[in-house]
Amino acid sequence: MAGEKRLAVAHVSLSRGYRGHERQIELLIKELSNLGVPQALVCRDDSPLPFHLEGVRNLTFIKVVGFSDPRFGAHFKVGNSYTLVHAHDSMAMQWALVHYILRGTRYVLTFREDDLTLSGFMTKAACKSAAAIASPAREISEYLADVYQREVITITDCASRMEPNKKLVTNFRKSLNGRFVVGNIAPLVNRQMGQSVLIDAARLLQSEMPELVVVFVGGGDDINLLRHHARDMKNVKFVGFRLNYVDYLKVCDVFVYPVNTISNCSIVLDAMEHGVPVIASNVGGIPDLIKDVTTGFLVEPGDAESIAEYIKALKEDRDLYHTLVANGRNEAELHSSAAMAAEYYRNYITIINKP
Repeated sequence: MAGEKRLAVAHVSLSRGYRGHERQIELLIKELSNLGVPQALVCRDDSPLPFHLEGVRNLTFIKVVGFSDPRFGAHFKVGNSYTLVHAHDSMAMQWALVHYILRGTRYVLTFREDDLTLSGFMTKAACKSAAAIASPAREISEYLADVYQREVITITDCASRMEPNKKLVTNFRKSLNGRFVVGNIAPLVNRQMGQSVLIDAARLLQSEMPELVVVFVGGGDDINLLRHHARDMKNVKFVGFRLNYVDYLKVCDVFVYPVNTISNCSIVLDAMEHGVPVIASNVGGIPDLIKDVTTGFLVEPGDAESIAEYIKALKEDRDLYHTLVANGRNEAELHSSAAMAAEYYRNYITIINKP
């Protein structure tokens, strides 16, 4: 359309490592590339994201090198080449504010679950000056809207579209000798992720379901605490952190996500996408994705008894099992990476063409 500005987006991700949130950034950038949007990624020198984005068209990597504080790095490299900045973590939000002060470039903030630390002066200032604030869950959006007295848009995460290694899936399934597999894939941080509650549910089912095995995929600070909690149980396994976690997800008969607080929801969509019914806590963005007894089961945090009850129901009632699998797959299809990117794209265009 005549008079419209040309969209070019500089994404900023200054977190370390590569997990669910970074996968969402990767998928967003790839989909925007398919739409022909010129992009840059501003990241730490040791970020794994450039490896995962290698070969993406019209994407420039701008690494923050030589700065003890990454919030103040790479601003002159980015310059005025991009019409919009999209910050994807709390450190990146402050980078976007600095760039706005230096260059006047409008910016979008995406608040994820572990970014709800709003006490810092720079984070508050970044939120006040942002052209738009987004979050993947209505609960987060409502909280931020209340804090800042401004509109916050909800753009849900997407399924990760990761493909399993068929050989690894077959070998792991064989090693479990046909047992009924309940999986949990998350950092082992019990105060947030609630893995001890799943161990309690497995304990309740030990004698009633001897074929049950609970598999925890992930590493974290609470590995020893959780091993100790399950010390007398032969139906609990810890396999550690796995980058291609979908190899283990594909083996699961049921996925349980007993989180205590707002948490990453893309793993719920991954389970649905791969045909694994989900039992998850009724917190954060999870009820945006799970309609109770339709696309999965919702439980209150800490409710081991309900988790055990639903595991047993899914084992015994195969009609219920297959209904949840089919409905879950349909739900996951609604949350594709293309749909997520289209939502962001519409908001980007609106922002850059405002007076």
